[in-house]
Amino acid sequence: LTVSLATEHDVVLARQRARQVAALLDFEAQEQVRLATAVSEIARNAVRYAGGGRVELAVEEQDGTARLVVRVQD
Repeated sequence: LTVSLATEHDVVLARQRARQVAALLDFEAQEQVRLATAVSEIARNAVRYAGGGRVELAVEEQDGTARLVVRVQD
């Protein structure tokens, strides 16, 4: 899942999507909030200081274990 970042609205959307993905992956409620908060803070920095970017949420497998990977690029 990729969210383009250009405005504050996009930051909110990235936060919502991060929480939704975490919920779908059965993260506990507190972990969903922590992830969403971290994503929104980094995304906000990308918009504020670099003028935009993107957030990518991906489930990757490594050594038979699935993990959530979040990449924020400005």
